Amino acid sequence: MNPAERFDRYQQRCLYDPDAGFYAAGGRAGGARGDFLTSPEVGPLFGTVLAGALRSWWEEAGSPPQWVVAEAGAGRGVLAAAVLAASASGDVPLRYVCVERSAALRAAAVELLGERATVADSLPPRADVLLANELLDNLPVRIVERTGEGWAELWVPEELRPTDLSLAVDVAVGCRLPVIEQAAAWVTAARAVAPRVVTFDYGVATTAELVDRAWLRTYAHHERGSDPFVEPGSVDITVDVAVDQLPAPTLVSTQAEWLERWGIEALVEEGRRVWAERASVGDLAAVRARSRVTEAEALCDPDGLGAFLTLEWLTPPQ
Repeated sequence: MNPAERFDRYQQRCLYDPDAGFYAAGGRAGGARGDFLTSPEVGPLFGTVLAGALRSWWEEAGSPPQWVVAEAGAGRGVLAAAVLAASASGDVPLRYVCVERSAALRAAAVELLGERATVADSLPPRADVLLANELLDNLPVRIVERTGEGWAELWVPEELRPTDLSLAVDVAVGCRLPVIEQAAAWVTAARAVAPRVVTFDYGVATTAELVDRAWLRTYAHHERGSDPFVEPGSVDITVDVAVDQLPAPTLVSTQAEWLERWGIEALVEEGRRVWAERASVGDLAAVRARSRVTEAEALCDPDGLGAFLTLEWLTPPQ
């Protein structure tokens, strides 16, 4: 029996313990062999759109001789592979850094990417763009509950203890909410690394919107659950990101809106044209072109990935 510990420390151990944590044991995004599906795992279209955005930002910056893009929580490198393969990034002097804390996933990224990208366990000191896809929702959280005397904090096993934490929301006694202090600290640290930080996550604008919402979820083998205390280390544990608990972003949009802004519809139309021209041939180019339609539908689904939030923090040059 482990001694009592705060929920965030319990979650940290469940996910990232080097011996028994979920990611050390092989937990990951992916299709049949994964535990959950993320936008890059739907197919290469997400990375292709992102490559176009990276090219535009490079041009806006004056087309410098090197463009350093770091991706935090890069997993096995699927997004990096799609960006690097996209024609839109072909003439951009891109140095891509995949940052992943799981040794098992770093090894998978090295196997997938070879020398096309740098794979590291921590952020570089400087980058031009810092990306994170479904990272903030995966950072350990503290959990507080409203009591008759104020707020108390959840410790594991199920125990409430006095806390200095508080949330500026009016809720009923017994209501539990997350405090995403690690996510907020990550954004602050990220902004010290890169003048442009872009994240994609599921979440809501305000903490108050989490009331009466199933904001905590678990995943394993593509099955969704809600109990993080069943077989610790066997499931991914995530929460909805409350944007009002983060440093204020410069730009907020849904993922669907962001993808549309950066040209997903034009890429889909190009795919339709190639499919029409090559369907009778049925080669790999035709199949890839046809897949863009279904990928776009999944990425922009208003009841799914399309409703995710894209948050951008822009820091003017000093």
